[in-house]
Amino acid sequence: MTASDPLVAVVVVNWNGLEDTRECLRSLLAQTYANLVVHVVDNGSANNEADQLAAEFEARIVLHRSPTNLGFTGGNNLAMHSILAEAKATHIALLNNDATADPQWVEALERAARDDPATGVFASRMLFYDQPSVIENTGILLLTTGEAMPRHRGRSLRAGLHSSRPIGACGGAVLYRASMLREIGLFCDEFFVNFEDVDLSLRALARGSDVLYVPTAIVQHKLGRSIRKVRGEEFLLRSQRNLLMAYWVNLPWQVLLANLPWQILGYSLLLGLGSLCGQRQMARVIWKSRVAMWRDRAAIWRARAALAPHRRGGWFRIWWRQSWFVYAYVRSFLDVVVLRRRRFFE
Repeated sequence: MTASDPLVAVVVVNWNGLEDTRECLRSLLAQTYANLVVHVVDNGSANNEADQLAAEFEARIVLHRSPTNLGFTGGNNLAMHSILAEAKATHIALLNNDATADPQWVEALERAARDDPATGVFASRMLFYDQPSVIENTGILLLTTGEAMPRHRGRSLRAGLHSSRPIGACGGAVLYRASMLREIGLFCDEFFVNFEDVDLSLRALARGSDVLYVPTAIVQHKLGRSIRKVRGEEFLLRSQRNLLMAYWVNLPWQVLLANLPWQILGYSLLLGLGSLCGQRQMARVIWKSRVAMWRDRAAIWRARAALAPHRRGGWFRIWWRQSWFVYAYVRSFLDVVVLRRRRFFE
């Protein structure tokens, strides 16, 4: 790749994660793709982390300083607004600060975008940092009960060998076409953190764009390193609210209607089994988030009405890309309740 190739801007958000961000930036500065500019947003970090990043990386990055923590959505939007205003970058990539990219990550994503001009969202092959032979995700699954989950998580590398079209891309390592973002908008600032990538992917599909998984675009992710700092019931409630908003605003009414019986069944199972199996926090979060969604029904209706004139493409392709919920529910029950290998919402 040469400097004459299309400009790709990569955005990394730092919030009190200096060592992880340093490692992330070193991986980006070692990319084989030549026409690349790295934007770093410091989200009001303590201990002068922004100054330390500026001193270490100097002119090799574009540093944006926010006096407060704007969240994943606001931090990325701060840089993306600037990049789109300059109108130089053809594509914008996002990389979590707790991830490192293989040297050909940007090159693989840009090549896929060049070969498929009708697609606007490109998902990466994310592996566990400490277990690089195990997949962290290859995009996003949307269950018929409305939950969004990481695709292929915990499976061997053989599961993610081939290009495919998931329903969404994880915002931790993704490439967006700049022209698509100008048309459909950026992350919803109200989300702050979590499921903003689901919302953007579903909005892209609703407005006629598409999602492609690029198996040669590889990153290693220290899953949960950033989220662990803020994880709590308030975070879980916001996350569930974000997911419900993304689902009820963006999906066509035909899909919502077809899924309604499975949604009712899924919620009943989660509430009932959660209470019976000692997962009271899960049941409480599920219940409170659904009550909050009902209170927000007017805002959901307004957002659907605003999106309606821009919908393109049939509902069937979205319905067809959903995943049946039974396997995911059984696996979660075994992992959380029986084997206790993880908590719900992880």
